[in-house]
Amino acid sequence: MKLESTVSIKQDLEPEWAVESPQEDKRQQRISASDRRLLGVSKIGNYTGRDLAWGRNSALSRLTGRENIDEIPELLAEAERKVLSALQNLDLDRLTQVIQDVEKAAEKMGLTPASSFRPAMDPERINVNIGAIALFDGNLPFHVKGAGSCRLLAMAIHRASVKEGSIILVDEIENSLEPYRLRQLIRELRPKSNDLHQVIFTTHSCVTVVECIATELYVVRSNEGKSMVYPVESSLQHIVRKIPEAFLARSVIVCEGKTEAGLCHGLDTSYWQMRRPPLASVGVSPIESPKGGGSEAPQYAVALAKLGYRAAYLGDSDRDLNPSKEEMEQQGIEVILWEGGLETERRVCFDLPLQGLQELIKLAIALEEEDDRPGDAVWRKIHEWLNSSIESQPTDFRDVDQLKDIVGENALREAIGKAADDGKWFKRMDKGVRLGNLLANYLIEMQGTETEKTIETIGEWCYA
Repeated sequence: MKLESTVSIKQDLEPEWAVESPQEDKRQQRISASDRRLLGVSKIGNYTGRDLAWGRNSALSRLTGRENIDEIPELLAEAERKVLSALQNLDLDRLTQVIQDVEKAAEKMGLTPASSFRPAMDPERINVNIGAIALFDGNLPFHVKGAGSCRLLAMAIHRASVKEGSIILVDEIENSLEPYRLRQLIRELRPKSNDLHQVIFTTHSCVTVVECIATELYVVRSNEGKSMVYPVESSLQHIVRKIPEAFLARSVIVCEGKTEAGLCHGLDTSYWQMRRPPLASVGVSPIESPKGGGSEAPQYAVALAKLGYRAAYLGDSDRDLNPSKEEMEQQGIEVILWEGGLETERRVCFDLPLQGLQELIKLAIALEEEDDRPGDAVWRKIHEWLNSSIESQPTDFRDVDQLKDIVGENALREAIGKAADDGKWFKRMDKGVRLGNLLANYLIEMQGTETEKTIETIGEWCYA
Protein backbone atom coordinates (compact mmCIF):
# COMPACT_ATOMS: atom_id res chain seq x y z
CA MET A 1 0.00 0.00 0.00
CA LYS A 2 1.42 3.38 -1.02
CA LEU A 3 0.78 6.36 1.26
CA GLU A 4 1.52 9.98 0.46
CA SER A 5 2.17 12.47 3.24
CA THR A 6 1.88 16.25 3.01
CA VAL A 7 2.96 19.14 5.19
CA SER A 8 1.44 22.64 5.01
CA ILE A 9 3.13 25.65 6.58
CA LYS A 10 0.95 28.72 6.85
CA GLN A 11 1.60 32.29 8.00
CA ASP A 12 1.97 31.27 11.65
CA LEU A 13 4.84 28.95 10.54
CA GLU A 14 3.24 26.03 12.37
CA PRO A 15 3.38 22.86 10.25
CA GLU A 16 0.26 20.77 9.64
CA TRP A 17 0.98 17.14 8.75
CA ALA A 18 -1.44 14.85 6.97
CA VAL A 19 -1.43 11.46 5.30
CA GLU A 20 -3.46 10.84 2.15
CA SER A 21 -5.61 7.74 1.92
CA PRO A 22 -4.81 5.42 -1.00
CA GLN A 23 -8.52 4.80 -1.48
CA GLU A 24 -10.45 6.38 -4.34
CA ASP A 25 -11.83 9.22 -2.23
CA LYS A 26 -8.25 10.41 -1.47
CA ARG A 27 -9.26 11.61 1.98
CA GLN A 28 -6.59 13.28 4.10
CA GLN A 29 -6.12 12.32 7.73
CA ARG A 30 -4.44 14.94 9.90
CA ILE A 31 -1.44 13.73 11.92
CA SER A 32 -1.60 15.40 15.34
CA ALA A 33 1.27 16.01 17.74
CA SER A 34 0.08 13.09 19.87
CA ASP A 35 0.10 10.89 16.76
CA ARG A 36 3.67 11.94 15.99
CA ARG A 37 4.75 11.10 19.53
CA LEU A 38 3.61 7.52 18.94
CA LEU A 39 6.21 7.28 16.16
CA GLY A 40 8.94 7.68 18.77
CA VAL A 41 10.98 10.14 16.70
CA SER A 42 14.24 11.46 18.19
CA LYS A 43 15.82 14.38 16.36
CA ILE A 44 19.53 15.14 16.73
CA GLY A 45 20.78 18.43 15.30
CA ASN A 46 23.51 20.91 16.19
CA TYR A 47 21.93 21.94 19.51
CA THR A 48 22.94 19.03 21.70
CA GLY A 49 23.22 20.92 25.01
CA ARG A 50 19.58 20.28 25.93
CA ASP A 51 20.11 16.53 25.60
CA LEU A 52 23.02 16.64 28.05
CA ALA A 53 20.75 17.91 30.87
CA TRP A 54 17.65 16.55 32.55
CA GLY A 55 15.29 18.98 30.83
CA ARG A 56 11.84 18.69 29.36
CA ASN A 57 11.72 15.93 26.70
CA SER A 58 15.52 15.62 26.65
CA ALA A 59 17.15 12.30 25.84
CA LEU A 60 18.53 12.05 29.38
CA SER A 61 15.04 12.53 30.80
CA ARG A 62 13.65 9.76 28.61
CA LEU A 63 16.50 7.49 29.63
CA THR A 64 15.93 8.30 33.33
CA GLY A 65 12.26 7.37 33.30
CA ARG A 66 9.17 9.20 34.61
CA GLU A 67 9.32 7.69 38.11
CA ASN A 68 12.78 9.08 38.74
CA ILE A 69 12.25 12.41 36.97
CA ASP A 70 9.33 13.23 39.31
CA GLU A 71 11.73 13.31 42.26
CA ILE A 72 13.91 16.05 40.74
CA PRO A 73 11.66 19.11 41.46
CA GLU A 74 11.75 18.39 45.20
CA LEU A 75 15.55 18.12 45.11
CA LEU A 76 15.80 21.38 43.17
CA ALA A 77 13.51 23.26 45.58
CA GLU A 78 15.75 22.33 48.48
CA ALA A 79 18.83 23.31 46.47
CA GLU A 80 17.28 26.69 45.63
CA ARG A 81 16.61 27.43 49.31
CA LYS A 82 20.24 26.69 50.15
CA VAL A 83 21.48 28.85 47.28
CA LEU A 84 19.36 31.83 48.36
CA SER A 85 20.52 31.47 51.95
CA ALA A 86 24.16 31.45 50.86
CA LEU A 87 23.67 34.45 48.58
CA GLN A 88 22.22 36.56 51.38
CA ASN A 89 25.62 36.48 53.08
CA LEU A 90 27.59 37.69 50.05
CA ASP A 91 30.07 40.52 50.74
CA LEU A 92 28.96 43.26 48.36
CA ASP A 93 30.76 46.17 50.07
CA ARG A 94 32.72 46.92 46.90
CA LEU A 95 29.45 48.21 45.41
CA THR A 96 28.96 50.80 48.19
CA GLN A 97 30.26 53.73 46.13
CA VAL A 98 27.96 52.81 43.26
CA ILE A 99 24.99 52.74 45.64
CA GLN A 100 25.84 56.21 46.93
CA ASP A 101 26.02 57.52 43.35
CA VAL A 102 22.62 55.97 42.66
CA GLU A 103 21.11 57.62 45.77
CA LYS A 104 22.36 61.06 44.71
CA ALA A 105 21.09 60.63 41.16
CA ALA A 106 17.68 59.43 42.40
CA GLU A 107 17.39 62.32 44.90
CA LYS A 108 17.81 64.84 42.07
CA MET A 109 14.88 63.17 40.34
CA GLY A 110 12.80 63.45 43.49
CA LEU A 111 12.98 59.77 44.30
CA THR A 112 13.89 58.41 47.75
CA PRO A 113 13.94 54.76 48.90
CA ALA A 114 11.52 53.54 51.57
CA SER A 115 14.47 52.47 53.73
CA SER A 116 17.79 52.49 51.83
CA PHE A 117 19.34 51.20 48.62
CA ARG A 118 21.54 48.12 48.94
CA PRO A 119 22.88 45.39 46.62
CA ALA A 120 21.35 41.91 47.04
CA MET A 121 20.46 38.85 44.95
CA ASP A 122 17.02 38.82 43.27
CA PRO A 123 15.36 35.41 43.91
CA GLU A 124 13.44 35.64 40.65
CA ARG A 125 16.70 35.83 38.68
CA ILE A 126 17.96 32.55 40.13
CA ASN A 127 16.72 29.96 37.68
CA VAL A 128 17.08 26.58 39.35
CA ASN A 129 14.76 24.38 37.30
CA ILE A 130 14.78 20.83 36.04
CA GLY A 131 17.15 21.79 33.21
CA ALA A 132 19.74 23.00 35.70
CA ILE A 133 20.91 19.45 36.39
CA ALA A 134 23.33 18.59 33.63
CA LEU A 135 25.80 15.84 32.87
CA PHE A 136 29.32 16.59 34.14
CA ASP A 137 32.69 15.09 33.27
CA GLY A 138 34.52 15.45 36.57
CA ASN A 139 34.08 19.07 37.64
CA LEU A 140 33.17 20.38 34.20
CA PRO A 141 29.76 20.36 32.49
CA PHE A 142 30.09 18.08 29.48
CA HIS A 143 28.54 20.69 27.18
CA VAL A 144 31.70 22.84 27.38
CA LYS A 145 33.63 20.15 25.52
CA GLY A 146 34.05 20.08 21.74
CA ALA A 147 30.99 20.05 19.50
CA GLY A 148 31.90 16.61 18.13
CA SER A 149 32.12 15.03 21.58
CA CYS A 150 28.81 16.60 22.60
CA ARG A 151 27.07 15.31 19.44
CA LEU A 152 28.46 11.82 19.96
CA LEU A 153 27.32 11.72 23.58
CA ALA A 154 23.88 13.07 22.69
CA MET A 155 23.50 10.39 20.02
CA ALA A 156 24.67 7.71 22.45
CA ILE A 157 22.00 8.82 24.94
CA HIS A 158 19.33 8.91 22.23
CA ARG A 159 20.36 5.45 21.06
CA ALA A 160 20.12 4.10 24.60
CA SER A 161 16.78 5.81 25.29
CA VAL A 162 14.82 4.85 22.17
CA LYS A 163 12.20 2.19 22.35
CA GLU A 164 11.85 -0.66 19.91
CA GLY A 165 10.44 0.68 16.67
CA SER A 166 11.57 4.28 17.26
CA ILE A 167 13.00 6.58 14.59
CA ILE A 168 16.24 8.52 15.07
CA LEU A 169 16.69 11.59 12.84
CA VAL A 170 20.19 13.06 12.57
CA ASP A 171 20.80 16.32 10.71
CA GLU A 172 24.19 16.47 8.94
CA ILE A 173 25.62 13.52 10.80
CA GLU A 174 29.22 14.42 9.92
CA ASN A 175 29.25 17.79 11.72
CA SER A 176 32.33 18.27 13.94
CA LEU A 177 33.38 14.61 13.66
CA GLU A 178 36.69 13.21 12.44
CA PRO A 179 36.31 10.55 9.71
CA TYR A 180 37.19 7.64 12.01
CA ARG A 181 34.61 8.74 14.61
CA LEU A 182 32.01 9.30 11.90
CA ARG A 183 32.51 5.81 10.52
CA GLN A 184 32.17 4.25 13.98
CA LEU A 185 29.03 6.30 14.67
CA ILE A 186 27.32 5.10 11.49
CA ARG A 187 28.25 1.48 12.24
CA GLU A 188 26.85 1.79 15.75
CA LEU A 189 23.61 3.53 14.72
CA ARG A 190 22.94 1.10 11.87
CA PRO A 191 20.14 -1.28 13.01
CA LYS A 192 21.22 -4.89 13.47
CA SER A 193 19.25 -7.74 11.96
CA ASN A 194 16.89 -8.06 14.94
CA ASP A 195 16.50 -4.33 15.67
CA LEU A 196 13.23 -2.57 14.95
CA HIS A 197 14.37 1.05 15.15
CA GLN A 198 15.17 3.19 12.10
CA VAL A 199 17.94 5.75 11.61
CA ILE A 200 17.57 8.51 9.01
CA PHE A 201 20.32 11.08 8.52
CA THR A 202 21.29 13.77 6.04
CA THR A 203 24.86 14.38 4.92
CA HIS A 204 27.20 16.48 2.79
CA SER A 205 30.15 14.20 3.49
CA CYS A 206 31.87 11.78 1.12
CA VAL A 207 33.00 9.76 4.16
CA THR A 208 29.37 9.18 5.11
CA VAL A 209 28.44 8.06 1.60
CA VAL A 210 31.37 5.64 1.42
CA GLU A 211 30.45 4.08 4.76
CA CYS A 212 26.97 3.26 3.48
CA ILE A 213 25.82 0.38 1.32
CA ALA A 214 24.31 1.64 -1.93
CA THR A 215 20.84 0.36 -1.05
CA GLU A 216 20.93 2.32 2.23
CA LEU A 217 21.13 5.61 0.31
CA TYR A 218 18.24 7.72 -0.94
CA VAL A 219 18.33 10.88 -3.03
CA VAL A 220 15.66 13.47 -2.15
CA ARG A 221 14.51 15.90 -4.83
CA SER A 222 12.20 18.85 -4.17
CA ASN A 223 10.42 20.67 -6.95
CA GLU A 224 7.70 23.30 -6.43
CA GLY A 225 6.86 22.01 -2.97
CA LYS A 226 6.76 18.34 -3.94
CA SER A 227 9.53 16.05 -2.71
CA MET A 228 10.44 12.76 -4.33
CA VAL A 229 12.68 10.10 -2.80
CA TYR A 230 14.76 7.93 -5.14
CA PRO A 231 16.41 4.74 -3.82
CA VAL A 232 19.99 4.12 -4.99
CA GLU A 233 20.39 0.78 -6.75
CA SER A 234 23.01 -1.79 -5.81
CA SER A 235 24.52 -1.46 -9.30
CA LEU A 236 25.93 1.92 -8.21
CA GLN A 237 28.01 0.43 -5.39
CA HIS A 238 31.22 1.18 -7.31
CA ILE A 239 30.35 4.89 -7.40
CA VAL A 240 29.42 4.85 -3.70
CA ARG A 241 32.82 3.40 -2.80
CA LYS A 242 35.11 5.17 -5.28
CA ILE A 243 33.41 8.41 -6.34
CA PRO A 244 30.98 9.39 -3.54
CA GLU A 245 31.10 13.08 -4.53
CA ALA A 246 28.90 12.17 -7.51
CA PHE A 247 25.94 11.87 -5.13
CA LEU A 248 26.61 15.26 -3.55
CA ALA A 249 26.52 17.36 -6.74
CA ARG A 250 23.55 18.73 -8.66
CA SER A 251 25.05 18.12 -12.11
CA VAL A 252 27.47 15.33 -12.99
CA ILE A 253 29.79 14.94 -15.98
CA VAL A 254 30.47 11.20 -16.20
CA CYS A 255 33.84 10.92 -17.93
CA GLU A 256 35.09 7.81 -19.68
CA GLY A 257 38.32 7.87 -17.71
CA LYS A 258 40.65 9.79 -15.43
CA THR A 259 42.18 11.74 -18.33
CA GLU A 260 38.86 13.34 -19.25
CA ALA A 261 37.87 14.00 -15.62
CA GLY A 262 41.23 15.61 -14.88
CA LEU A 263 41.00 17.59 -18.11
CA CYS A 264 37.69 19.11 -16.93
CA HIS A 265 39.16 20.03 -13.55
CA GLY A 266 42.17 21.64 -15.23
CA LEU A 267 39.99 23.62 -17.64
CA ASP A 268 37.84 24.73 -14.71
CA THR A 269 40.73 26.39 -12.87
CA SER A 270 42.75 27.59 -15.88
CA TYR A 271 40.13 28.46 -18.50
CA TRP A 272 36.46 28.62 -17.49
CA GLN A 273 37.12 30.51 -14.26
CA MET A 274 38.77 33.29 -16.24
CA ARG A 275 35.28 34.19 -17.50
CA ARG A 276 32.80 32.39 -15.27
CA PRO A 277 32.29 31.17 -11.71
CA PRO A 278 33.96 27.88 -10.62
CA LEU A 279 32.16 24.65 -11.53
CA ALA A 280 31.62 24.04 -7.82
CA SER A 281 29.54 27.21 -7.54
CA VAL A 282 27.08 25.90 -10.13
CA GLY A 283 26.98 22.42 -8.58
CA VAL A 284 28.88 20.59 -11.36
CA SER A 285 31.19 17.67 -10.57
CA PRO A 286 33.24 15.83 -13.22
CA ILE A 287 33.75 12.18 -12.24
CA GLU A 288 35.64 9.32 -13.86
CA SER A 289 34.38 5.80 -14.44
CA PRO A 290 34.91 4.06 -11.08
CA LYS A 291 36.10 0.81 -12.68
CA GLY A 292 38.79 2.61 -14.65
CA GLY A 293 38.15 0.89 -17.98
CA GLY A 294 35.54 3.37 -19.14
CA SER A 295 33.16 0.97 -20.91
CA GLU A 296 30.74 1.10 -17.95
CA ALA A 297 30.64 4.91 -17.85
CA PRO A 298 27.50 5.26 -20.04
CA GLN A 299 25.63 2.90 -17.70
CA TYR A 300 26.58 5.04 -14.69
CA ALA A 301 25.43 8.17 -16.51
CA VAL A 302 22.01 6.61 -17.13
CA ALA A 303 21.70 5.41 -13.52
CA LEU A 304 22.54 8.86 -12.13
CA ALA A 305 20.09 10.52 -14.53
CA LYS A 306 17.34 8.23 -13.25
CA LEU A 307 18.10 9.47 -9.71
CA GLY A 308 17.29 13.00 -10.84
CA TYR A 309 20.82 14.24 -11.44
CA ARG A 310 21.47 16.48 -14.41
CA ALA A 311 23.97 14.31 -16.28
CA ALA A 312 26.38 14.55 -19.18
CA TYR A 313 28.69 11.92 -20.67
CA LEU A 314 32.17 12.81 -21.97
CA GLY A 315 34.09 10.13 -23.83
CA ASP A 316 36.06 8.98 -26.82
CA SER A 317 34.45 8.37 -30.18
CA ASP A 318 36.69 5.41 -31.05
CA ARG A 319 34.45 2.74 -29.50
CA ASP A 320 30.82 1.66 -29.38
CA LEU A 321 28.82 2.86 -26.40
CA ASN A 322 26.48 0.77 -24.28
CA PRO A 323 23.91 2.25 -23.86
CA SER A 324 24.27 4.01 -27.19
CA LYS A 325 24.48 7.75 -27.70
CA GLU A 326 20.83 7.82 -28.77
CA GLU A 327 19.68 5.78 -25.77
CA MET A 328 21.52 8.09 -23.37
CA GLU A 329 20.03 11.16 -25.01
CA GLN A 330 16.55 9.67 -24.57
CA GLN A 331 17.27 9.73 -20.81
CA GLY A 332 18.04 13.45 -21.01
CA ILE A 333 21.82 12.97 -20.92
CA GLU A 334 24.06 15.36 -22.84
CA VAL A 335 26.48 13.13 -24.80
CA ILE A 336 29.76 14.84 -25.72
CA LEU A 337 32.27 12.90 -27.83
CA TRP A 338 35.57 13.84 -29.43
CA GLU A 339 34.99 14.07 -33.16
CA GLY A 340 36.72 11.96 -35.81
CA GLY A 341 36.58 8.55 -34.14
CA LEU A 342 39.43 9.54 -31.83
CA GLU A 343 40.36 9.19 -28.19
CA THR A 344 41.19 12.30 -26.16
CA GLU A 345 44.96 12.19 -26.63
CA ARG A 346 44.90 11.91 -30.44
CA ARG A 347 42.20 14.56 -30.78
CA VAL A 348 44.24 17.00 -28.72
CA CYS A 349 47.46 16.22 -30.62
CA PHE A 350 45.75 16.80 -33.97
CA ASP A 351 44.50 20.24 -32.90
CA LEU A 352 47.26 21.77 -30.78
CA PRO A 353 49.55 24.23 -32.56
CA LEU A 354 53.07 22.89 -33.10
CA GLN A 355 54.41 24.91 -30.16
CA GLY A 356 51.69 23.40 -27.96
CA LEU A 357 52.61 19.93 -29.22
CA GLN A 358 56.20 20.49 -28.17
CA GLU A 359 54.95 21.66 -24.73
CA LEU A 360 52.79 18.55 -24.44
CA ILE A 361 55.85 16.33 -24.93
CA LYS A 362 57.79 18.35 -22.34
CA LEU A 363 54.92 17.95 -19.91
CA ALA A 364 54.81 14.18 -20.49
CA ILE A 365 58.57 13.95 -19.83
CA ALA A 366 58.22 16.00 -16.62
CA LEU A 367 55.36 13.78 -15.40
CA GLU A 368 57.40 10.62 -16.06
CA GLU A 369 60.36 12.01 -14.15
CA GLU A 370 58.13 13.07 -11.24
CA ASP A 371 57.10 9.40 -11.00
CA ASP A 372 60.79 8.38 -10.90
CA ARG A 373 60.64 6.96 -14.42
CA PRO A 374 62.99 7.91 -17.26
CA GLY A 375 61.62 10.81 -19.29
CA ASP A 376 63.50 9.43 -22.29
CA ALA A 377 60.75 6.79 -22.59
CA VAL A 378 58.42 9.48 -23.96
CA TRP A 379 60.52 10.08 -27.08
CA ARG A 380 61.19 6.37 -27.51
CA LYS A 381 57.43 5.74 -27.55
CA ILE A 382 56.95 8.47 -30.18
CA HIS A 383 59.67 6.98 -32.38
CA GLU A 384 58.13 3.51 -32.05
CA TRP A 385 54.88 4.80 -33.53
CA LEU A 386 56.67 6.85 -36.18
CA ASN A 387 58.75 3.91 -37.39
CA SER A 388 55.79 1.52 -37.41
CA SER A 389 53.48 3.85 -39.30
CA ILE A 390 55.68 5.09 -42.16
CA GLU A 391 58.33 3.65 -44.43
CA SER A 392 61.51 5.46 -43.40
CA GLN A 393 64.74 4.87 -41.61
CA PRO A 394 64.57 4.88 -37.80
CA THR A 395 65.12 8.39 -36.54
CA ASP A 396 66.08 9.82 -33.18
CA PHE A 397 65.19 13.47 -33.76
CA ARG A 398 63.64 15.11 -30.66
CA ASP A 399 62.32 18.30 -32.14
CA VAL A 400 58.77 18.65 -33.42
CA ASP A 401 59.69 20.95 -36.33
CA GLN A 402 62.49 18.66 -37.54
CA LEU A 403 60.30 15.56 -37.30
CA LYS A 404 57.51 17.34 -39.17
CA ASP A 405 59.85 18.00 -42.08
CA ILE A 406 60.93 14.33 -42.15
CA VAL A 407 57.66 12.40 -41.68
CA GLY A 408 54.99 15.00 -42.43
CA GLU A 409 52.76 16.87 -39.99
CA ASN A 410 49.79 14.48 -39.98
CA ALA A 411 51.98 11.42 -39.42
CA LEU A 412 53.78 13.22 -36.58
CA ARG A 413 50.55 14.25 -34.86
CA GLU A 414 49.14 10.72 -35.24
CA ALA A 415 52.28 9.19 -33.75
CA ILE A 416 52.41 11.56 -30.76
CA GLY A 417 48.69 11.02 -30.04
CA LYS A 418 49.02 7.21 -30.17
CA ALA A 419 52.18 7.34 -28.07
CA ALA A 420 50.37 9.45 -25.45
CA ASP A 421 47.47 6.99 -25.32
CA ASP A 422 49.63 3.85 -25.42
CA GLY A 423 52.15 5.24 -22.93
CA LYS A 424 49.36 6.37 -20.55
CA TRP A 425 50.97 9.79 -20.24
CA PHE A 426 47.85 11.46 -18.84
CA LYS A 427 45.73 8.56 -17.57
CA ARG A 428 45.61 9.76 -13.98
CA MET A 429 43.46 12.48 -12.48
CA ASP A 430 46.30 14.85 -11.56
CA LYS A 431 47.97 14.31 -14.95
CA GLY A 432 44.70 15.05 -16.73
CA VAL A 433 44.52 18.30 -14.74
CA ARG A 434 47.98 19.27 -16.00
CA LEU A 435 46.88 18.50 -19.57
CA GLY A 436 43.84 20.75 -19.08
CA ASN A 437 46.08 23.55 -17.81
CA LEU A 438 48.26 23.22 -20.91
CA LEU A 439 45.28 23.25 -23.27
CA ALA A 440 43.93 26.40 -21.63
CA ASN A 441 47.04 28.28 -22.80
CA TYR A 442 46.37 27.45 -26.47
CA LEU A 443 42.58 27.46 -26.86
CA ILE A 444 42.50 30.92 -28.40
CA GLU A 445 44.95 29.73 -31.08
CA MET A 446 42.90 26.55 -31.47
CA GLN A 447 39.66 28.38 -32.23
CA GLY A 448 37.59 26.46 -34.77
CA THR A 449 39.28 23.11 -34.12
CA GLU A 450 37.28 20.09 -32.98
CA THR A 451 39.01 20.18 -29.57
CA GLU A 452 38.06 23.81 -29.00
CA LYS A 453 34.47 23.19 -30.13
CA THR A 454 34.13 20.21 -27.78
CA ILE A 455 35.50 22.16 -24.82
CA GLU A 456 33.07 24.99 -25.54
CA THR A 457 30.23 22.47 -25.66
CA ILE A 458 31.24 21.12 -22.24
CA GLY A 459 31.37 24.66 -20.85
CA GLU A 460 27.98 25.59 -22.29
CA TRP A 461 26.40 22.51 -20.63
CA CYS A 462 28.07 23.20 -17.28
CA TYR A 463 26.85 26.80 -17.12
CA ALA A 464 23.45 26.31 -18.75
